[in-house]
Amino acid sequence: TGGNPVGTVTDILGGVTGTIGGLTGGLTGGVTGGNPVGAVTDILGGVTGTIGGLTGGIIGGGTSPISPVIDVVQGGIDILQGVESLKTGIINTAINTVADTVVGVLPQTEHPVTDIAHLGTLTFETSRDTVNGALETVSNLVGGDIQGATQSATGILGTLVNNGSTATGILTDILGGVTGTIGGLTGGVTGGNPVGAVTDILGGLTGGV
Repeated sequence: TGGNPVGTVTDILGGVTGTIGGLTGGLTGGVTGGNPVGAVTDILGGVTGTIGGLTGGIIGGGTSPISPVIDVVQGGIDILQGVESLKTGIINTAINTVADTVVGVLPQTEHPVTDIAHLGTLTFETSRDTVNGALETVSNLVGGDIQGATQSATGILGTLVNNGSTATGILTDILGGVTGTIGGLTGGVTGGNPVGAVTDILGGLTGGV
């Protein structure tokens, strides 16, 4: 009720920066080698604590003095979300280009290569959705939309669970077809001209890029 609203926003921004940095590292480690549900549980716990601090800060300082700062923060979040989506689009296009080129030159690799490409694009799409979901959660918190923040954080959990199940199925398919593909690939490359095959792949990649 008698604090400094600018100080409150400064504290919020400091927390946001740390949260985003921790989220990126935490999700990367959690999705690839740990427990993604645990990672999201930690996020939700942090959101709960942030809600309390944010509510107290806004009530204590009033909404008018910090409204311009809130607009700046939310505008920056919109930009970050756009950059994350653009990055994912570029990377996924490159992955698909490589996969198409390899399959075009070595058709016997189609099954594992397309599956691996799908797994790669799914990984980056999961990263995009979780990062953007976290940014959306922060944006809702800064704007005082507690319900929206909770929904965004819950959406992150749904993304990780659903995409994790999909990734497991893809990996199973890849491992199931690897043996036969390696045999066919070895015979195809050694029976023909391996240098020519590599040259064709590199040529296709150059044209694709």
